[in-house]
Amino acid sequence: MSNQIPPAGESASRLRFYGDEFVFDVVSGMFFRLNPVASYMLRALDSGASPSELPHLLVERYRLDNATATRDAQLFINNLAAMEPLDRLFDTKAGRS
Repeated sequence: MSNQIPPAGESASRLRFYGDEFVFDVVSGMFFRLNPVASYMLRALDSGASPSELPHLLVERYRLDNATATRDAQLFINNLAAMEPLDRLFDTKAGRS
């Protein structure tokens, strides 16, 4: 996966990003407020990164140690999965992860 995360508004998925703070789910009609790190991780997933790639991306971008990046990524995935099953949020059948 490339480190190129699409900028705001450039997504072919069900998610529409507005800056680094808001995302709109066009299927559910819900708006969500995010912090910049959560926005970065969600954009990465939306552009094809797998959840297991998130710690590495956080280490590269934010210069975190591996343990902190792994913990933060896992907490984010757990919170995301609690809101929406990941296979529904990201169409894994169409080759996306």
